[in-house]
Amino acid sequence: MRRTGYICILISLIGLGCSLLFEPNNQGKFNFFYFLISFSSIGLFFLGISFLMFPLPLERRRKFATGLFILTVFLLALYYFFKEHRFPGAAFLAFGIFYVFSFLFLPLHSKNRIEKWKAYTGTWYAYFLTICDLVSLASIFCGILFRVMHWPFGEALINFGIFVLAITLISWNRLFGKEIVLRKAAEDKVKDSFTELKKQHIIIEEKNKEILDSITYAKRLQDAILPSDKIWYNYLANSFVLYQPKDIVAGDFYWIEKISQKSADLSKQSDGELPTADLILFAAADCTGHGVPGAMVSVVCSNALNRTVKEFNITEPGKILDKVRELVIETFEKSESEVKDGMDISLCALNVKTNELKWAGANNPLWYILGGGGLQEIKADKQPIGKYADEKPFTTHTLQLNKGDILYIFTDGYADQFGGPKGKKFKYKQLLQLLIDSHNKEMPEQKKMLDTAFKNWKAGIDQVDDVCIIGIKI
Repeated sequence: MRRTGYICILISLIGLGCSLLFEPNNQGKFNFFYFLISFSSIGLFFLGISFLMFPLPLERRRKFATGLFILTVFLLALYYFFKEHRFPGAAFLAFGIFYVFSFLFLPLHSKNRIEKWKAYTGTWYAYFLTICDLVSLASIFCGILFRVMHWPFGEALINFGIFVLAITLISWNRLFGKEIVLRKAAEDKVKDSFTELKKQHIIIEEKNKEILDSITYAKRLQDAILPSDKIWYNYLANSFVLYQPKDIVAGDFYWIEKISQKSADLSKQSDGELPTADLILFAAADCTGHGVPGAMVSVVCSNALNRTVKEFNITEPGKILDKVRELVIETFEKSESEVKDGMDISLCALNVKTNELKWAGANNPLWYILGGGGLQEIKADKQPIGKYADEKPFTTHTLQLNKGDILYIFTDGYADQFGGPKGKKFKYKQLLQLLIDSHNKEMPEQKKMLDTAFKNWKAGIDQVDDVCIIGIKI
């Protein structure tokens, strides 16, 4: 549309130049052809300026149109003032009013109307009414100008313009009524949708609250199967447990149990005092999944561990895992659908009198540092606790520990966490180096360093899995 505007301005300038070059010599006589060329050229110039404004946004065009209308009213008032006081220039003002209104204001106003009303009616109808508006108003203003200048056809132009304007006003009025009905219907629809949305929002909030309350209560139940800090640190005083569930409840859990090889006279103990133990069993376990499903599997697996040790009196780690696998499979086989859930685990049995350690693992290894040397690893059996195609008995490994030696057992959540500058996994290599760098620190300080490194690594990225790392210093 800008190109059209520039073409109109160029043609108008050519027309004005020709009219000046070929101005007739018969002074005092009305030359219709010369008038038509001059009149059309000036009008085409203003129309070109109007076309240049068409590509502007609707709001800016509305502001321009309002400003031009105010200018027209001002020029009209100035025209009557000049005419009343017989000042020179009244005729010039009359021409100015006509050109500003007809060739600047009306095209912009028409463009704005078409864009507004084509959404409520057919595009052709909006164009038709807008053109009728333009023709009627232009005819009225042109007729007034012709009468002022005492040119012929002034009265006919005014009457024609009034007739067309009356028809368009009736048509616009019907369109306004249609818009009101549509807007009312749209408002009612939005109101009904908002009311329904509000109801759904309330229902969702109630459901979320019920679910959250249930999960929170499930956390209380899961916390009940985890050993308390009092029990843990009573048996493994120089140790730490870094436990960070991904959700409210977790699939990871840690477990500890004491086995007294000599009977303890519990009646002689004061309230709250725990019996001494010859053998301490402890583990870090990672059940299938996380959140509520993982928590449910963890209850099954934790119960299987307790039964194996307390009910079946098994204390060797490899045989414990064999029996736990049997109990877990037995539990899940009661379901009509096939359940392959289970857990990976690192299980230790520490004799607190001799410092002999027996260990067995299902997919999760044991890391240890002996005598301040480098960090070493015992690899786990590559099979889970649960259904597996190639089941084998779990292997029990034996280590003789001395004072100052350190053990680390863990699940895969820490190493699998995404983060860092490139958003990649932390990986076991970094975890190993972190443990080597911090192994000379006190156990609480080691836990703090692991926790800080984990938070710095994940930064703004969500935690991907439950985290459980246990460190024990002999």
